[in-house]
Formats: sequence, structure tokens, C-alpha cells
Amino acid sequence: MDSLSAKLLVASPRLTDPNFGRSVVLVIHHASDGAFGLVLNRPGPERLPAVWEQALQEPCRLDLPLYVGGPVEGPVVALHGDPRFSEEEVLPGLHFTRQRDHLLALVAEGGEALRVFAGYSGWGPGQLEGELARGDWGVVEATTLDAFGDDTTLWTGVSRRAADAALVRTIGVKHVPPRPWHN
Repeated sequence: MDSLSAKLLVASPRLTDPNFGRSVVLVIHHASDGAFGLVLNRPGPERLPAVWEQALQEPCRLDLPLYVGGPVEGPVVALHGDPRFSEEEVLPGLHFTRQRDHLLALVAEGGEALRVFAGYSGWGPGQLEGELARGDWGVVEATTLDAFGDDTTLWTGVSRRAADAALVRTIGVKHVPPRPWHN
């Protein structure tokens, strides 16, 4: 299977796992050793300052939601738009970091393109491939707008894109214009 890094996983409507129901996951890393990603549309019950000061022992002036990146406990990580503090460029203009100094700088500067996560989504070798084979997930191309967009409508929009892509593959359309309804 080709790598799903920098792709979106959109939960099937029949996926009943409470950790992933109606979720959209940005895959940061996918290889033979497993996969790692972040749920983009799951703001947690706590705001960033409450966890930030406890986890990093530093003040936090940004009142942002803290997103639940998945059910696996892990360090605080961020998706952001600032290449100076990038550990990995996931997509053009979309960066990932877990380095403490980078996180501190991002929060201190308070850029608009910033989403902070506690926890992550992880799959062991072959696990994600099995879930895909069962139909638990749809796969679509990710965009930077997906990472910072409206989390309340993200699942619906990405689900529609996944369904459209599946239809195009099924009926064998070779080219779909950007706005086919304008014909």
C-alpha cells in the first residue's frame, strides 16, 4: 500500500468506536512500522492555558481549545503555519512540531494558523490497513484549510469529498472540472 502520510482519514458512518466516530484524522506518518495521526475535529473539554501551564510549566496567553488528537496519550504537539518552528512539513504551509522550544515560541507569538493537541492516533504495523480493508475509513487528499477549518463541519465536508472521489473512481471518469455544475 502507498503511504497515507499527508492524507485525511474520514471515519465511516458505521464506525462506532467512540474515539473515532465522525472524526477526520490527518495522517502525519505512515510506513511499514505503523501510522501516526491527529484527529482534527475533536476539541477537548479543556482550554489550552489549563493544560499548557501544567505540562510545560510556562504561562500561556492564548485562550485556544486544546484538541484531542486521539486516544493514545502523548506529548503536547501542534499543527501550525510557521516554517521557523517546523519539525516536519506535512503539506505545503502546514507544519508539525512536538519540540518544547518550538511549542513555546508558537504560543508566545500566537499565530493564526495554530492548533494544539494532547494525545494522538496511532496504529501498529498493518493495523490501519486492516481498518481500511474493513471500510472503517475513507481516504482523501488533505489541504492546509482542513487542518485549521471549522471542526463542526469538517467531517461532513470531507465525507462528501471521499464519496465524490469514490464515485469518480467507480464510474471511471478521467477528468472532473473544478466546478462541474457550471457546464
